[in-house]
Amino acid sequence: MTAGNGGSAAERGELLNPRTADHNGEMASCSNAAENGMNLGNAKRSSVCRVKKELNEVVFWKIRLWMVVVFIFLLIAAVILISLLLCSLIYDDPDEKFDPSLFKVPLYFNGSFQLPNLAFTEELYSSENQALAANIENKLSDLYRASPALGRYFNNTEIHGFRNGSVIVDYQLTFLMPEENQDQLRNFTLSREMVYNVFRQFLYDQEADESAPTYIDPVSLIMFLGH
Repeated sequence: MTAGNGGSAAERGELLNPRTADHNGEMASCSNAAENGMNLGNAKRSSVCRVKKELNEVVFWKIRLWMVVVFIFLLIAAVILISLLLCSLIYDDPDEKFDPSLFKVPLYFNGSFQLPNLAFTEELYSSENQALAANIENKLSDLYRASPALGRYFNNTEIHGFRNGSVIVDYQLTFLMPEENQDQLRNFTLSREMVYNVFRQFLYDQEADESAPTYIDPVSLIMFLGH
């Protein structure tokens, strides 16, 4: 019985020992991890302190290293800004250089639009007609002269008359082209679609009161290539 009990106690000891060993191993691992974390933290703090110390070193007189670094960055930024400014002042856009005297070939666009807020009367053939025509001519001329693509080619606007139908205005736009590249201009820059779309977009963007006498109905715009 005693031997049996001794054997049982030994067996229990053997069964418990691995658990104890595992537990001790886990504690050792946690301890090592904690030590490694502390060492890493200490290393980081040490690196930060070393960098701060180096930046605070005096280069000459009372000038410290961090002052020199900041000065260099500011100097680089200033050089970049000055370079960009000089480039913007010196650069010339070749598209902005042209000789208007070379633009001699006329190109006409005729059409009509409606002034829905005006009633057709005989007075439109009087001096009032001239004032209204001049107002509309100036309006269309300012529109095309302000166009980046068409402004250099635009010459003038003429109002040919007023017709019944509220008031229908007949107009003519004149553009002048250089003798070179006429076909390219007719097909692209000064095509009917381009000239028409600039006019139509202006009408849809107009801020004038829709009840104003010179308000132009965008839907009524008609344009075709003249001769």
